[in-house]
Amino acid sequence: MNRVERILVLCAMAGLMTWLPAAAAAQGPTEHGKKQADGVEVTLLSAPPLSPAEMQETMAGMGSRSGMQGMGGTMPGVPGMGGMRGGGTQPTHWIGVVVRDLKEDRVVPGLQVTLVAQKGGLIRTVALMPMPGSYGAHIGLPEKGRYMVTVTLAPSGRPLNVAFEFDYE
Repeated sequence: MNRVERILVLCAMAGLMTWLPAAAAAQGPTEHGKKQADGVEVTLLSAPPLSPAEMQETMAGMGSRSGMQGMGGTMPGVPGMGGMRGGGTQPTHWIGVVVRDLKEDRVVPGLQVTLVAQKGGLIRTVALMPMPGSYGAHIGLPEKGRYMVTVTLAPSGRPLNVAFEFDYE
């Protein structure tokens, strides 16, 4: 079992997998690759998006742990969650990133993480929210195919960009 799988198992045992849809939590997210750069390992994950009902249930459950009370299904004020309803693209994926410090062998908290998915002239950008053991958000990808995905980590120093390929089938 690799480190990301151990983190996800520990989160599941602690009841912290509520941010994934029930079917995805049961089977786990899909891993799309790992990259190492500047002393960290970055893992790209995806799962099916939460339904509006699942989102309301999840946010209600997280309220006491993370101060997210009252957000319900529409969350335009939360980075990465604005496109859930209204004029934005409906989410096609929950996308997650695990950032692990290689020297200290621990997940790195407190980062600003942005993800840009690009396919030809089509570009989607989303800010990922801190979650237990990872950073994540919904994203709407309007076309199937191969996307170039750039994850930008903004710690206290200079930003770090890590590139992945993501196949939306």
